This record gives sequence, structure tokens and C-alpha cells, in this order.
Amino acid sequence: MSTTVIGDVKIQNKIRTAKLVFGRGSVSRQEIAVELGFSMPTVFQNVNELLACGLLYEGGSYGSTGGRKAKTLSISHGFRYVIGLDITMHHVRFVLEDVCGQIEAQSYERCVYSDTMDYYRTMASLLETFIKRQGVDKNRLLGVGISIPGIVNADLSMVTRSHALGISNVPLSRFSQYIPYPVCFGNDAKNAAFAEIEDTQSNTVYLSLNATVGGAFYDHGQNYSGDHYRSAEFGHMVIVPGGKRCYCGKAGCLDAYCSANALLGGDEGNLEDFFNAVAAGEPEAKKRFDSYLEYLAIGVSNLRMAFDCSIILGGDIGGYLDKYLPNLMSLMDAYNKFETDASYIHTGHYKNESSAVGAAKRMIEWCIDQARIF
Repeated sequence: MSTTVIGDVKIQNKIRTAKLVFGRGSVSRQEIAVELGFSMPTVFQNVNELLACGLLYEGGSYGSTGGRKAKTLSISHGFRYVIGLDITMHHVRFVLEDVCGQIEAQSYERCVYSDTMDYYRTMASLLETFIKRQGVDKNRLLGVGISIPGIVNADLSMVTRSHALGISNVPLSRFSQYIPYPVCFGNDAKNAAFAEIEDTQSNTVYLSLNATVGGAFYDHGQNYSGDHYRSAEFGHMVIVPGGKRCYCGKAGCLDAYCSANALLGGDEGNLEDFFNAVAAGEPEAKKRFDSYLEYLAIGVSNLRMAFDCSIILGGDIGGYLDKYLPNLMSLMDAYNKFETDASYIHTGHYKNESSAVGAAKRMIEWCIDQARIF
């Protein structure tokens, strides 16, 4: 075997070790050996190198059953940082995240999108301001994950279509041309799902309820993208044949009934005010929300029938739905006669920041895969 191949194997073993610790939070050397099928000498070599570079630290001990207690290995806080950048039509959101997964800071800035050099320069300038404000050592910054509301085609390195931004066939390089750090890209809903899904071995549907409706499907921790990177466009499932006109041109799409725009009735109001009105029992707000939940129940039931797995309700609206889940579950009884337990429905942990958090996590994953994090 050539030295190049040996070196590649060693690097891949180190990458696999790092990914396991990232995914689990804390593990022992023995668990690494069992789960990755490594010999103990290989485990010790990889772990020692990751300890030496500062990525890992040795923490507490697992409970002993009579022998020597196994030490736990975890990601070091403050070792490196990443930034998640979420682009919307009128704003950009930044999240600074430690590679151990802790959110250090976030910022929400108005920045109206246009496919112009002025916009991309302004976005990069806001990023630099955020970095400077947080006092981040740029030598410890691994890169920036960018979340875009649209179809991100990795093969073509292009946003092939974004209704939210009003663009088609825009090269990804245009978004990063003024950013002097490594960059990776992803779809906003899929990034949000990546942030929210904790059990990476499970099957999970993520329903993104924002200004538009989208989503993602994870099959045992792997995102299913589809043949043309258009999977999980749940917003364009028809739930009311001949119903309201959707922006896509069809009639009766889920988006026309369950987006934030639909919930607010096209008003200039905001979700916080709306849900305050619902909580206060204002008749018009309550009537509109009751109608919203009826259509959402249809959409969620369809997803359950199609995928038979856990469903996370996320996005801007998802952040307000936790207290209303019993209402939604009750409505779903009319559409799902195969089961009475609707505990497979959950709301997300994050609110507006989920796409930025997911973009940051993607950047961490990319840096591990490229061995840039060691």
C-alpha cells in the first residue's frame, strides 16, 4: 500500500472519529471502537491527535460496573467558530456558533435583496461588522454557511429558482464573491431541518411554515434531495382542488392556505401581533387561525400518510404552535383513521434563527469532511 493511501486512510479514520463525537456530544474510546469498528490502537492514535490539536477534550467518566471508569471525550468549547447566514427578501440573519454547537451571538439586519453588486457588497459588509462586533479571532473562524430560500443545485453551483428572491439561474459564486472565508450553501428549509433534527438515525419530515411553505425529508439522517434538488416542496401539494391561487400558478396548494402570508391575510401585520390577538380571544384572529389549523391538519395528515414518520413543524409559524398542538391533533382525527396517537407531531426548538443555525452546522460538517477542522 502506498504512503498516500495510508495517509488517506488515517485522515478518513480521524474524520470518522470527529464526526462521531460531534454527532453524539460525548463518547468513550470504547464506544468509538465498537461503533466505528476500529482497533483500540487506532482509536488511541486518532483520539490523541484530536486531543493534541485541541478539537477534543477529556471530560468526566461514565459510571463503572466494576472496572476502570471510561473517560468521556467531547468537543472543546471555543476551539473554532462558524457563522450561519440566512438570506431573505428583506433581511439577513447572522448566527455565530461554536463548533461544539453553542450559539454565541446572532443579529438580524435589514438588507433588501436585489441581484446587484451593491447588494452582495452590502451583505458582506454586514457580515464583517457582525464578526468585528463579536470580537471573533478570524484565525479561529472556519467559514460561513449561507442559507438561501430557493432550489440550490449543488451540481451546477447555482440557485436555479427562488420565488422568494425573484431570481432564476443565479450562480452561487455571486453570493460569496465579497466574502473572504470558505463558504458552503444550502436551501433554507433543508438547513432548518438539519438544525432541528436531533435523532440523526430516525426518519423525519420537516414542514417549514414561513412566508412560503417548504420542507425537507431525512431518511436515517440523510437528506433526500430528489433527482433535481426539488424534493419536499410540500407547499405545492394540492389540498383543495380548484382552491385559492398559489404563486406557483396552481390552485389549491398548501402554501395558499398555510403560509404566513395566508395566515395574515396579506396584511402588513406580523406574527407576534397576530398570535397575541389569538391568545386574547379576538374573534377575527381566532376565526382566521381556526381555519388555518383545519388546512394544516389536512397537510400534516397527508405527510403522515406518505412518510409514516415523525413530523416537525418549524419556521416562523412553527415557533408559535406549541400551545396549539392539541387543537391540531384533534382536527387530524378526521383525516387519519389509522392511528389515534398523534405524538409524532413536534414543534421546532428554534424560531426565526433555524435556517441560519442549520447553515452553520452544515459549515461544520463540511469542514470535518474536508479535514479543515483539525
